[in-house]
Parts: sequence; C-alpha cells; structure tokens
Amino acid sequence: MPQKRNDPLHGQQGFAMILVLCLGALFVALAAALVYAASLMLSNANRQLPEQDVYELAASFSDVLEQELLHYTGLNADGTANDDGSLGYFINNTYVRKGGIKNVYGEDTDHTFTLQAPAGADELTVTLRKTLSEAYGETADESTSDSNILISYDIASNTDLQNLSEVMKSREQSYEKNGLADYDITVTVKVTKDGENYAVTRKYRHTGKYRIYYTMDDTAAQWTFDSYQKDGETGYLLFKNAAGQGKSVYANGNTTLHMRYHIEDGAVYGCTFTRITSND
Repeated sequence: MPQKRNDPLHGQQGFAMILVLCLGALFVALAAALVYAASLMLSNANRQLPEQDVYELAASFSDVLEQELLHYTGLNADGTANDDGSLGYFINNTYVRKGGIKNVYGEDTDHTFTLQAPAGADELTVTLRKTLSEAYGETADESTSDSNILISYDIASNTDLQNLSEVMKSREQSYEKNGLADYDITVTVKVTKDGENYAVTRKYRHTGKYRIYYTMDDTAAQWTFDSYQKDGETGYLLFKNAAGQGKSVYANGNTTLHMRYHIEDGAVYGCTFTRITSND
C-alpha cells in the first residue's frame, strides 16, 4: 500500500475556518454595538426635542418682551401716557411707582404672572424682580432713611450760593434730560412642556424722568428752585411752592436742602429701558 503524502493545505483550511468564525463573531458584535448606539442616539434625540422646544419658546417670548421694553418711552408725542398695554407700561406706571421708591409693588419684589401658554407648551410664566439700581445708589444720600433724596446741600455762612445755584440747575437739567436710573428689573420667562422646563432671565435698567423738588431741614413742604437773587450785596436762593409763594435761603441760615424726585399719583413720566445682562 502506498504511503499517504502529507497534505500541506489541511492545516491552513482549519485555520481559515477559525478566522472566518472569529471575524463573523466580531462583525456580529460590531453590528449589535452600532444598533445599541443608534438606539441611544435616538433616545437622546427624543429627550432633547422637548428641551429644545422649551428653550426656543422661552427665548422667543423673551425677545418679544424685550422689544416691548426697549421701545417703550412712556410718553406719546402729545405728552400723554403711552398706555400700549405692554410690559414697559406696566413697569413704568405701576411696578416702580406704587408709593415711591421705598414702598415697593406689593409686599415683596418678586411677582410671577401665569400667561396663556403658546401652542405646544403646557405653561408660560413671567416673573419680575426689582432692586435698587447701582446707578441710583451712587447718587442717593445714604445718610437718610427717606430714599427719594438724591443729594443734600448743607448751607453754611461760607457757602458760595451763586455757584451752588449753578450746580443745582445742572443737576436738575441732567435728571430732566437723562432721567434717574432708579431700578434694575429682572424679567424671567419660564416655559414648561412635557415635564421639561427652561427659563430665560434678562435684567434691564429702568431710567425714569421725574419731577425734582426740594425740602428744607426736617420740614415736609415742597419747594421748586427758582433762581439766585441778590438783596443789595447779599445773595440768596429763591424757591417757590405750588401756590407760587416764595422762600429765600441765605448763607447764614444753617439750612440743609434735600434734592428729591417725586412720584405723583396720576402723573405721566417718560422712561427708558436698557438691557444689562442675560443668561441666554
């Protein structure tokens, strides 16, 4: 019987079969991993859709309110109140006006209003918060508890009343032209949808234009500065009240003038809003 010859391909065929099986298993594992990764991505995408929706709705509504604020000036061309029903009108004529700067709107400074939710949302709220503006704090007289005092002038025997009168006129014109930055208003718009919510917060500076008047020492009478006058060689400051009655202040009177701004019930004042910060 002839001797069998060794088959050199026999071992290689076995190795090739093992390699094919290993590669097949690897491809199966890769395919499973790809399917799992795809399902995760789809799941994340499904979760992110409502998140993106609430963000876009909150940002869009914040844009609408911002335009209402930035375009609101408080006055029509004829000097009447611009009651356009906007957020700017509410803030300027109610929120920062109720009783003056010490008597805030309501019992606290945070007020949340629930509005009709836009299509696709479950709830829409707007929260207002007001704080005294840093710009106001720089000019306010912190030595008194009556915080509508902008600045005080102590008149002594050596006071240059003529120069002081020019300073007073300049300050009055500045408040009349540029206004008083009294409050910073934080506006937070929050939208809720399908259990997801997002809030956009923007802060604006309210600058109101108010009537300026003076009180003297501890009296409550209100006086409007008229002019610097001279009685012979003696100079004095002339003030008038609402009835047109005059009052003279001399340098030897040891008088303290308190420059104030006044918020009158029913009075119409102009204003501007300026955005300071935002989280979006």
